[in-house]
Amino acid sequence: MSKFVQAIKKLNTPTDMTVGAPWKSIVLFTIPMLIGNIAQQLYSTVDSIVVGQYIGDSALAAVGSAGPIVNMLLVLFIGISAGATIMVSQYFGAKNREALSYTVGNAITATAIACIALILVCTPLIRPVLKALNTPDSILGWCADYLTISLIGIAGMGYYNILSGILRGLGDSFSALVYLLIATVINIGLDVFFVAVCQMGVGGVALATVIANAVSSVVLIYCLSRGEDECKFSFSKLRIDVGSLLDVIRIGFPAGIQGALFSLSNMMIQSSVLRVNDILAPGSVYRPVVDGNAAVSNLNGFIYTATNSVCQASIAFTSQNVGADR
Repeated sequence: MSKFVQAIKKLNTPTDMTVGAPWKSIVLFTIPMLIGNIAQQLYSTVDSIVVGQYIGDSALAAVGSAGPIVNMLLVLFIGISAGATIMVSQYFGAKNREALSYTVGNAITATAIACIALILVCTPLIRPVLKALNTPDSILGWCADYLTISLIGIAGMGYYNILSGILRGLGDSFSALVYLLIATVINIGLDVFFVAVCQMGVGGVALATVIANAVSSVVLIYCLSRGEDECKFSFSKLRIDVGSLLDVIRIGFPAGIQGALFSLSNMMIQSSVLRVNDILAPGSVYRPVVDGNAAVSNLNGFIYTATNSVCQASIAFTSQNVGADR
């Protein structure tokens, strides 16, 4: 039993990926990340299943239509997360603990600023954007409710991405997996409770996701605060160091642009899907093209997780070894 506990504890600590066989480091890092990415994809899938089962096809279309816009909102955090992962990995590999601490504090502080800015700027634009994307009036209200709640609670989603990126930089993909699995169970339970029991509609699904993400973020903060001294997070490190922040932005900006283009293309596809649906079923409450696209998008997300997991593992491995000059 003690050996099992020690093995779990070892998985739950920063890992030096500059020693040992490269393929082994990458594979062992990838497996928890793959499971975690699949669990994260379950968020949107469960949302679709619950609203389709308990509310109806129009609600399913609303959630599917809101998905690409939510992903677009997360692009900023994806960029910060990518930059933080690489910088943390390099400083961890180089054993530069002071610079590592500055990077962690900068990333967490920058995320708070980004969350406030997104809420203030994007909330008034929700309905105009939905109308520009040809969102039908029959589901526009539901889409707006889903996006408003998701935006107000975007700190949970943003911090999960940033904190997971920091842990990946430290070579720890297991901790994020454990806490994400807990959050996934919470999300599924709250989905059913808010929608089936409380009759909160599409807004209940969004609220469940926001709460689940917030829980995972809080636990990840706790995980970092309980880490080793050189990698330990403390609130005294929450500050903006311009040089360190610029490094994170410089490295993460291309990833953010890539994510923005991907999300923008999905939004354009969504607009086309809504237009085609109106041509095939004008004036109909039933939206077969929209529902079909939402279902296929969820399936496509599971397929994407495999390549993305290997990609993230390779980034952490390469960055640590660059930092260690290996």
